Amino acid sequence: MISLKINNLHQDFSYQSKSIEHLCSEILTTQNYEHVTLTFIFCDDIKLNKLKIKYFNEDVLTDVLAFPFKNDAELEAEIYISVDRAKENSRQNSVTLNNEIIRLIIHALLHLFGYNDSDKKSKKIMFKQQEKLVSEFANIDIL
Repeated sequence: MISLKINNLHQDFSYQSKSIEHLCSEILTTQNYEHVTLTFIFCDDIKLNKLKIKYFNEDVLTDVLAFPFKNDAELEAEIYISVDRAKENSRQNSVTLNNEIIRLIIHALLHLFGYNDSDKKSKKIMFKQQEKLVSEFANIDIL
């Protein structure tokens, strides 16, 4: 069972919670969690930058952060997405904002599943899986 909560702290952003829930549900079917509680927080660059400084001691802009509270038979996590970064990424990569939000959700979920992007080899593996899933779920309308 999946419990999904969404907090929108960004003034210029709207979403379809059922579509986000569907995307997460589809991706989570490959995992063996008994129960999943995900909280998505859509925010701006300032909020994510403060979290990056506080928890990672890095003063950089980032697009997504995932914080697992439980990750065993149950998954409980908060996922922060910077709408500002998502908009900028979508412009730079010539993709829709919808596509970029899907990419960031998938990226966060992969981190929760144990993927990491801390070195070249791991990053290559993670991004290959990420882009496979993005293409598979590109037709979901998040926005």
